[in-house]
Amino acid sequence: MLLLALLPAEGCANRVIKARRMPARYQAAQVTNAKVADLSRLSMSTTPSSLIEPEDVVDVTISSGLEEAGRITPTPVRVDNNGIATIALIGEVPLAGLEPFQAEQRVADAAVQRGLYRAPQVTVTMRKKAVNRVTVVGAVKEQGTKELPRGQSTLLAALMAAGSLDEKAGTIIEIRRHATPPLQQLTQSDEPDNNFVESENDDIQLTSAVEPAGRSRPRRFANPQPQPRAQRPATETFTVDLATLDGTSDNDVTLQDGDVVRVETRDPTPISVIGLVKKPGQYEMPVGQPVHLLDAIALAGERSNPWADKIYITRHVTGENEPVVIETSVAEAQHNNESNLRLSPGDVVSVEQTPRTVIHNIFTNIVRFSVVAGQSIPLF
Repeated sequence: MLLLALLPAEGCANRVIKARRMPARYQAAQVTNAKVADLSRLSMSTTPSSLIEPEDVVDVTISSGLEEAGRITPTPVRVDNNGIATIALIGEVPLAGLEPFQAEQRVADAAVQRGLYRAPQVTVTMRKKAVNRVTVVGAVKEQGTKELPRGQSTLLAALMAAGSLDEKAGTIIEIRRHATPPLQQLTQSDEPDNNFVESENDDIQLTSAVEPAGRSRPRRFANPQPQPRAQRPATETFTVDLATLDGTSDNDVTLQDGDVVRVETRDPTPISVIGLVKKPGQYEMPVGQPVHLLDAIALAGERSNPWADKIYITRHVTGENEPVVIETSVAEAQHNNESNLRLSPGDVVSVEQTPRTVIHNIFTNIVRFSVVAGQSIPLF
């Protein structure tokens, strides 16, 4: 009777839900790990680095073969945005998309067709590749602005240039792009004298050194008309989820000059383990790795009472004012995956006191007292 009187009544928490009958909206979200994301899926058909592209600078040498050795020097030529190079004497020649040896043949053909050379010797070499400057921030090992060859400015190239993802990287990547600002509109004047007006006001007047015949009144500048402000360039933002890439061409991500790439940084709220465990406290939620109920108990050094079985998990759910309490047990978790719940950041796992754990503690203390009392204590 004494033992029964000592047993505490088991309390019931509000909104307690059994683990096996828990609605889907209370379940922990699936965890995606950026480290296991196959970055090679970002690979796409890029331009080979040897091809000539717009904004590249190439050295062009043209000779008839009769010049003295060493007297011919290469001329640097920039390929414009349309892929056309303007070469002295020859004029415009489209070079974008060609290998240097193909560009040599095209320049030679143009020189012959335009009657400048009969059999020119042409050499085209790459002097400077055009680059895109892309800023990479967030969960990468080396943040900063990276220069990428324009024909190979891909998301994968930017991540590799930044030393790849770090240990706290998520799978969401945000790309911010600035549009080209519109040109500022300027007012136009049809007649040259429109900048001057006749005025009889004496303030801020300008007179010419020689007055025109028949004109005696001074002239002054007209009040400047307000100019329209140049609009700020629009910003476009879109996201890429590494976990959803499947390697198809639809996932090709080409970056432009000035793009900002931000890799999601995840720092999950720690989980707490309290109650009948050997090391109660808070434990970091690893990024990109799921943590289940039995994992949390193991982190806390296992149960301090072998009869402790009942578990309450307190969870805050987005959109809910009050936390939900989920009931399960160690025995169920060991035999059923549904009961070995996947935990969410911020969960509180409580290993509960029950009548069985109280009885176990009482008998343990009695046995311990009996052993101590039965020992012989020397007088001297």
